[in-house]
Amino acid sequence: MLSALVAAATAASRPNVLFILADDWGWGDVGAYGANDPYTYSGTMVQTPFLDSFAKEGTLFTDFHTGQSFCAPSRTTFMFGRFPADLHVNTNWDVGIDGWKTNPPRGLPYHNPLPKDDPNVASMLQDAGYATAHFGKWHLGGVNPPNETTPKPSEYGFDLTGTYAGPVEANHSLIDSKNLLALDAQTDPWWNSDVDNFTVTQGIEFMTKAVRDDKPFYVNLWFHMSHDVVDPRPEWFETLYPFNKTCLFPARMAGETVCPAQIFWGAQSFTDGRFKQVVDAVDNLGVKENTLIVFSTDNGAQSRTWTSGKGGVMDNAIGTQGPFRGCKGSLYDGGHRVPFIARWPGKVPANRVDHSLIGAVDWLPTILKIANVPLSEERRGYDISDILFGTKNNVLKREKPLMWRGGGGPPPCWNRSPGLSIRQDDIKILINPDGTRLEVYNMSIYNLGVNGAFFEAQNIASEVPSSYIASQTKTVFDWHHSIGPEEPGATDKSMSRFGCTGYKFPGL
Repeated sequence: MLSALVAAATAASRPNVLFILADDWGWGDVGAYGANDPYTYSGTMVQTPFLDSFAKEGTLFTDFHTGQSFCAPSRTTFMFGRFPADLHVNTNWDVGIDGWKTNPPRGLPYHNPLPKDDPNVASMLQDAGYATAHFGKWHLGGVNPPNETTPKPSEYGFDLTGTYAGPVEANHSLIDSKNLLALDAQTDPWWNSDVDNFTVTQGIEFMTKAVRDDKPFYVNLWFHMSHDVVDPRPEWFETLYPFNKTCLFPARMAGETVCPAQIFWGAQSFTDGRFKQVVDAVDNLGVKENTLIVFSTDNGAQSRTWTSGKGGVMDNAIGTQGPFRGCKGSLYDGGHRVPFIARWPGKVPANRVDHSLIGAVDWLPTILKIANVPLSEERRGYDISDILFGTKNNVLKREKPLMWRGGGGPPPCWNRSPGLSIRQDDIKILINPDGTRLEVYNMSIYNLGVNGAFFEAQNIASEVPSSYIASQTKTVFDWHHSIGPEEPGATDKSMSRFGCTGYKFPGL
């Protein structure tokens, strides 16, 4: 009896953490971010009623940045608190059965980038007594060569996993009691709109068991929606469903009655309801007051240029970055500045909007801090629980800089950023590895509209002290050179990206 009481008291004193991660949702794809306000330049009229109400119960952060503008590198940062390039994760894996042949030439380790001697957020919480689980998209590595053992997702700190886009989907012999295959993942040639049913069901079951066992839980629910290409559900075309008659002007002129906008926004509205299912389950378990729930996404919205190419209504990845330049794959803010909403009643202030500059590198140290788990070594990020809890607000200068490598991006040229970027305060600097294309922007929300300024439209390199630029570029160059090239044999010149000449943001 005494041990049971101690276990219950321990569970009650250590918060649960539920991390809901969407796929390819841009900053402007959540209504709470002003997506229903025509003056926010979002370009959409999304309907996310649950996330909007969820934001009112917690804090909405306007200046949160992922570790990269691609899926796999971004997810690596959430797991490790490191920049993805630190672990040589420079792009997305080929997660197929023969990916081990194609990944190394692209600068990727052919196995999961989760070194056994480098603890991640899940493994450290598991060691501290947390019940840990991951359901949904994995995309943190593929299959090893046939003569080597392929690590399973559970080996990186999870009591139970159910994944797709990873080794378990590629090689079914890896399936076991701790490594399930996420069902309904794909129906050729389109992604099944029911792919996230498994994620929701398994997540609720796991959290329910953890509460019943008096154990604190850490659960990743990494959803597929709204990554292209979404096979629409029949009810999305019913009269009362949101966006039933939504077609953008070009689609209407082309004679389309069902168009990409309708499918994409319908999918987001539908998934908003799935998020509600999960959060309602937490509340119904009676642990609402002791659970931190965070919603975010892996990178900015995808450009139409990078959809499946199959054409027609199914080419439906058409999210929006809100007022920001760039998209998925770009180092402009549209590629990595995404929604981040946190709720923890009594801890995270309700109905609050905060403009602090924070990033995915801060996830691991912050979660460990609130769970009272020591961090043995520093990471690229740091504990921001004081910002999360509102004891500090609108912190515009970071203790450590955010840095990105990759750049480029799909056409048109205004998406194509230089290959390196760094930001530690209001000033964001982008530059190519070979020193070309120096771009400097004032990203402060308080600067919007000053002298016609718009985010990443006016290059102010000539107005910023050269000593500041030199210091920041030295920091990002030193980091870039310390971790090696993106691909075997790549040079600073080959890793540099071209872009627009004399580009001005549309409408200015």
